[in-house]
Amino acid sequence: MKRCLNLVLLVALLGLTACTQSPMSVAEDFATALAKGKVEEAKKYCTESTAKMIDMSSSMGVIDINPNYKINCLRDSIVDNTAYVFYTENDATRERMMTLYKIDGEWKVNMKGK
Repeated sequence: MKRCLNLVLLVALLGLTACTQSPMSVAEDFATALAKGKVEEAKKYCTESTAKMIDMSSSMGVIDINPNYKINCLRDSIVDNTAYVFYTENDATRERMMTLYKIDGEWKVNMKGK
């Protein structure tokens, strides 16, 4: 009986950890959706302020759509509730960084205006 209970607890724990996306997977999903023009999908992966910037950019028609976009997430660095994801885009070699914040248990991309 105790063995069965331990197995159930282990399965439940594994199931819960599978629900949370890593910063790298959130960054990849966000960037890919945005590059493909899927604005509403991209907004699921970002902070409220970033979603507002996307809405404004979209209404002005300045979001570049690239159906062949590829992101290569190289590594991440997590400090408390902030994550930094380092990546390259398409065939570029220039490394870039995306900042994410953990909000209500979920990683969200936060972009700063230029």
